Amino acid sequence: MSYLDLLDRVLAPGGHLALTCFAAGAMGSELPDDEFYGLGRLDGGLAYTPDSLRWIFSGYTEVELRPMAEQPPDGPMFGVPFLLAALFRRPACGDDLR
Repeated sequence: MSYLDLLDRVLAPGGHLALTCFAAGAMGSELPDDEFYGLGRLDGGLAYTPDSLRWIFSGYTEVELRPMAEQPPDGPMFGVPFLLAALFRRPACGDDLR
């Protein structure tokens, strides 16, 4: 079962998906999936570009997608610039994606 199939089963129409991932060019592996999984180890995790996330979640509406803002280590919020933060919305019944 793919991640998108799972989302289709558990995310309600009109629901929101928030995710954080490594930013390509900053941290994480940029190997193609077949090479990455062939290694048998995570090597820190996969890195994505904003465009690759838009492509993966093209059936969803992008609410926001941006690099995290750097936050001080002792601050009230977490933020490191090598991560992307994204919020996507699953279409509600009757939504027009055009």
